[in-house]
Amino acid sequence: MRIVVPDAPSATALEQRLRLALGTERIRLRDRPGEVDILIEPEPPAGVAGVIGAVVRWFDHARVATVELWLGDHSYRLARWNPVERR
Repeated sequence: MRIVVPDAPSATALEQRLRLALGTERIRLRDRPGEVDILIEPEPPAGVAGVIGAVVRWFDHARVATVELWLGDHSYRLARWNPVERR
């Protein structure tokens, strides 16, 4: 899995969050700024759901609205959830 964020500082912050959540051996920054690689395992906590959970918690502290998540050849966009007030 690969996660692409808007800038290198955001990637570093996300990398640190993922290392705490999933373990150091599964996470690495890519040579391109703004990209983090994750070795996915079939079972939690290093599975896809564990990664998405860590990204959602990271959104609470990041100044990033969206990230691009790659699984193989497929791309997905994760966005910070902002509830809409009903009037």
